[in-house]
Amino acid sequence: MIGKHYSVRRRLLFSTMACMALILVVIGIAAHQVARHESEEIFSARLATSARVLESLMARQLEHATIARPVVIPLPLELEHATDHLPAQVGHPYETKIAFQIWNEQGELLAKSASAPDAALSPLKEGFSNNHISGEKWEVFTLKSGGIWVIAAEKDEVRQEMITELGASVLAPLVIGGLLMLLTVSLVLNANLGSLRALAEGIARREPESLAQIELANIPEELEPVVDELNSLLRRVQAAFEREQRFIDAAAHELRTPIAAVQLHVQNAMRAGTAQERDASLAEAVAGLHRTTRLAGQLLAFSRLAAKTDVNLMQPVSLNQVCRDVIGLQEALLEQRGQTIGLDAAQECVVTGDPYKLQQLLQNLIDNASQYGLPDGEIEVALTMRDGGAMLQVANDGEPVPVEDTEKIFTPYYRVAGRRSPGSGLGLSIVREIAGLHKARITVGRKPDKQGCVVNVAFPPPRA
Repeated sequence: MIGKHYSVRRRLLFSTMACMALILVVIGIAAHQVARHESEEIFSARLATSARVLESLMARQLEHATIARPVVIPLPLELEHATDHLPAQVGHPYETKIAFQIWNEQGELLAKSASAPDAALSPLKEGFSNNHISGEKWEVFTLKSGGIWVIAAEKDEVRQEMITELGASVLAPLVIGGLLMLLTVSLVLNANLGSLRALAEGIARREPESLAQIELANIPEELEPVVDELNSLLRRVQAAFEREQRFIDAAAHELRTPIAAVQLHVQNAMRAGTAQERDASLAEAVAGLHRTTRLAGQLLAFSRLAAKTDVNLMQPVSLNQVCRDVIGLQEALLEQRGQTIGLDAAQECVVTGDPYKLQQLLQNLIDNASQYGLPDGEIEVALTMRDGGAMLQVANDGEPVPVEDTEKIFTPYYRVAGRRSPGSGLGLSIVREIAGLHKARITVGRKPDKQGCVVNVAFPPPRA
């Protein structure tokens, strides 16, 4: 199943934008709360201070004044008609948004600023409060001095404007910086994803049959594992192709001789002058067919093992039982050759493996020992336990393998120089493949008397 396609660049960019937007919102809310708190403290303290100054300068005189109308403290005309918030020589336009009132205990207005309404800015009760007068919200501080009430107030819009401007002054650099950062991130991503585009373009340009390694001039660390794995896959595919080609070539080469021999024996049988000659030729043809069938089986087994296409049924397996079963099947064939076989297994040896493949391994070792052993010799199979794992040994009394050939004999179709054998050259290659599947280690040596050949297969301890 093919998953949904997406752009890494767009996803990273949008994720960064979402994170930045969330951060800016949180910062904006926090800045607004801090600005409001600080402005409340500053303005409230200013109101209280203004009220105390008024109380000191005016309230004590007005308490004893006898006037019919309240005293109004006028503002310069320039401030009353100002259309902006810029300070002027005569004062500041904000003065029109700040007011005070002085009342006596009888509820008579004694004095007020020109910006204050005629109605009381707040109930005559000491302390801070906020009130709505004529649709406008006022922040108020009330102070009592003897029989006089001093009220200082300012419009809430002054505070809100300050909060807004403070918030804007905090957020504006962040927003501008964020946009610049997004632009920078986009450019950086675009530049650094060039290797990914180059990889995609390089793969797209390749011929279908090309298995050459992928090479990039500059590979980022994050992309290097992908390129390495792709190259590893290409190497495995190339090895599989080469193995398949070798198999086809070897099969054609190895099968040509026995098939030709069978054809020759059949032709001889057809031309035989007597029944005895015909029977002899047919017997040779049947023997050749048996060898051809075995060779085909060996080729197929090796191909499957090398390609690792078989299913491995790993389970606890008794090597003692495997040895008894295989020896029982091989014993009659060995007797026909004049050879004997013995089993030395004093201990019960259990390994984790595939029973069928372990039988193949031992059968090929015994066949190899028989082919290269003396015609009337003995083949010895032994089982022992070493370091928690099982050790399987198969020995014959034939000519020892030269030291320089102990590794080469496991190569497919390899034969030791100077030795003639009817084998296919695949037996020990199959042994090595099966041993590798079981994590076993193979070594080749000699008997204690320095004669014969001994193949050792050391299995790891069985898995739980």
